[in-house]
Amino acid sequence: MTDLNQALTAEELDELSDFLAQPDMEDRSMDLSMLEGYLTAILIGPRVVMPSQWLPWVWDADEGQEEAVFADLDQANRIMGLLMRFLNGIVQTFLTDPAAFEPIYWRGAQWGAAEWCEGFLLGTQFDREAWAGLWVIQPTWVTPFLRLGTETGINSTKNESNAELWMQAVAPTLIKIHAFWKERRQAVPAGIVEDDFGFGRQRPPAVRATSK
Repeated sequence: MTDLNQALTAEELDELSDFLAQPDMEDRSMDLSMLEGYLTAILIGPRVVMPSQWLPWVWDADEGQEEAVFADLDQANRIMGLLMRFLNGIVQTFLTDPAAFEPIYWRGAQWGAAEWCEGFLLGTQFDREAWAGLWVIQPTWVTPFLRLGTETGINSTKNESNAELWMQAVAPTLIKIHAFWKERRQAVPAGIVEDDFGFGRQRPPAVRATSK
């Protein structure tokens, strides 16, 4: 069994990306860049968000209602394992060296900064009040995500031809946000939190088989 803390290889990143881009899902699922931004907001945010809350939005970024399309249980377990390792990679970076985090859009042109920032903003939906409070206290911290991840912001960025400026601003801003919430996050009792969301289960939720 693969260690869930083992970083994904380039081939495994492509495998996860290809799954999200399959014809039955590509119009509604996140791509890998949006997924990373989304998970980053959740993981560095004000409180723990259970997988049963955030996982449906991976498959249906608009409404969080549609299910993943797996060919069989083996594929479901494989993809869920890749997803968990992808998440854990973000966790480990912010635990050990937040300054080392680099958004995936710097790895290749196929990963968009707009999608990344759109995903980050979507990841703040689970505690809107807390995030809104942060933006009031530190209004400039939300600016990179708005300038790259919203229609109005993208138009302004195009007009000013300064997309790279905002792309460069994302990682330093994440470090500040992470530190802010780390200091204020409510203490979580030690121990394992149970959440029936599919990892290691016989049948993951939000799964339907493809037609044979």
